Parts: sequence; structure tokens; C-alpha cells
Amino acid sequence: MAEFKEQLDKLAELQKIDSEIYDESSALESFPEKIAEMDASLEGKKSGMEEAEEKLKAIQVAKNEKETEMQAKEDQITKLQGDLNQIKNNKEYKAILSEIDSIKADISLLEEDIINLIDDIEAAKAGCEEEKKKFEQEKKLVEAEKSRIHEEESRLKASVDKLRQQREGFSKEITPDVLEVYQRILSNRGRMAISNVHGEFCSECNMHLRPQMINDASLKNKLVMCENCSRILYVEED
Repeated sequence: MAEFKEQLDKLAELQKIDSEIYDESSALESFPEKIAEMDASLEGKKSGMEEAEEKLKAIQVAKNEKETEMQAKEDQITKLQGDLNQIKNNKEYKAILSEIDSIKADISLLEEDIINLIDDIEAAKAGCEEEKKKFEQEKKLVEAEKSRIHEEESRLKASVDKLRQQREGFSKEITPDVLEVYQRILSNRGRMAISNVHGEFCSECNMHLRPQMINDASLKNKLVMCENCSRILYVEED
């Protein structure tokens, strides 16, 4: 009996090590997803910055087009004014003056459009600066968080390696038949193969335990399984 009790106690110690290995390995597995999420967030900020820059370019192109159109109309007026000096017919003279007035009205509208576009350009530039600022801030945060994750990753890898070495030592002190049962349950349940008895309950599934099961588990002369979750029941000594 004393020998089997020792086996159970060692198994409980092995469980503590396996729980740590499970938790730290799970943390390690979560890091790539966290990094991918940060990269996606950063890409979103980059897209916002690029969209703002494209918007600015589009407005600048529109302004240049309006200015080119206005220059063409001003050249047209200059030509028409030159033609006035050559015309003797009053009717033709009035027609050219009317055309000049019409072109001047067009120029006035173009000037108004250009002024509005200049305002839009200033607003777009401010938008670009804001998006760039957001991107740089996000980039700085992402780089800092990635650095922290890589440091934590190195620490956890070293810790898991150490725990696995400890596990190997504990495993050698447990008989193969007991270890096999434990390993099978651990494989099925993931993190915990052993469940402490808390009062009258299984600590892992919260199932109410029969008094006989609690008594058998307290004796520690055989493996006692929870009838609900099939984990090995373990009674900690005060």
C-alpha cells in the first residue's frame, strides 16, 4: 500500500508538471495568431494611409485639369480680343464680345472650382498626415509587442524544455502500467488526467462523489476514477 501511495503522489507531481507544460505550450501556440492579428491591424492602418494619399493625388489631378482648362480659355480670350481689331462688321464684333463674356463666365466658374479644390487638397493633406500618424503609432506598438512576444516565446521554450526534462525524471519513477493509464486519460482530456477531491466533489467536472469512492481514493491503494469524467481521483493530504 505504501508503495502504491508513493506512486500516486509521484503521479500527482507529474500532473503538476504536465499542467505547466500544457499551459505554456498553449501560450506558445497562440503567439503566431496574435502576431498575425497585429500584422492585419497594421495593414489596415497602412491601407488607410494609402487611400488618403490616393485621394490627395486625385484632387491634385482634378485641380491641374481645371487649371489647364482655365488657361486654355484665357488663351482663347486673348485670341478673340486680337480678332476684334481686325473686324469691321458691327454684328461680328458684338458676337465676339458675347463669346468672350461667355468664356469669362466659364473661367469664373473654373476659378471657383479651383478654390474649392485647393481647400479639398489642404483637407486631404491633413487627412494624410493623420493616417500616417496612426500608421506610425500602430507600427511602433506592433514592433514593441512583437519584441515582447519573442522574448516571452524564448522564455517559455526554455521553461518547457526544463519541464520536459523534469517530467522524464518523474516518469521513470512511476510503474509502466500506472503511467500508461495516466497517459491515456491525459491524451483524452488534454490538460488534466488527475482530479483532486474537494469535499465531496470532483474538482474537474464538479460531479458529486459517492462516499465509497472518496474513501477508496483516500486509501491510495489503487487507481480510483471519477464516474463522470474518468479522471484519476486524488486526495491531497493536509
